[in-house]
Amino acid sequence: MKKIFLALAFFASFAFAELEVVQNKKNTPSGIFFGMGFGVGANALDFKGYGPEVDDKQSLASFVMAIKVGGYHYFTQMIGMRYYYNLDFNLAPFGEKNFTGVGSTSTKQYVFGTSNTINADAIINVFNQQNLGIDVIAGLGMGFFAGESASIYEGLYTGGNKFVDFEFRFNLGTRVMLDKKYGVEFMVKLPVTQGALVYGGQAQNMRLAPYYFTLDFVMERF
Repeated sequence: MKKIFLALAFFASFAFAELEVVQNKKNTPSGIFFGMGFGVGANALDFKGYGPEVDDKQSLASFVMAIKVGGYHYFTQMIGMRYYYNLDFNLAPFGEKNFTGVGSTSTKQYVFGTSNTINADAIINVFNQQNLGIDVIAGLGMGFFAGESASIYEGLYTGGNKFVDFEFRFNLGTRVMLDKKYGVEFMVKLPVTQGALVYGGQAQNMRLAPYYFTLDFVMERF
């Protein structure tokens, strides 16, 4: 009889341990996530020429589409991390611009670029009630910004300047999650590096540092 009780006690403790592991996995899940969204960019443009008389700085709007995919892990109910690849398409139709000292108001500038970054973000839950949760997000990304710039001068296409430059940025945002599976997040991506050299030459150059503001739909635990 003693052996039977000991065996029952052993199996009960084993089952309890397994249940605790399952609950812990449920409370601190890991998995993959996917996100996609649209937004706008604020492109800090810095043009430099022969001297200070042709220097000009402008901020121009652009259209942005963002895609991200990666993994996540929640250490507790309130704190988690995610690590992912992020691709931002940045289309900046500058329109007609008259850079000081350049000379013509009929020069149209266009830039198409892609930001390719590996990111790590901390996720902190600040509100959680029933199936609704609100999180704040803070992290950083590192990669490269590549693309092509072009210009049309009085109807003549003179573009084709390709560029690649290192990119380092901060990620800040907030999100609303439903049932801990689907949500919408507002992300702000702030460049730390000086910006990509979009056009360079012996006499003049133009640098571009894009700031991204996107509204993304995300899926977790699907």
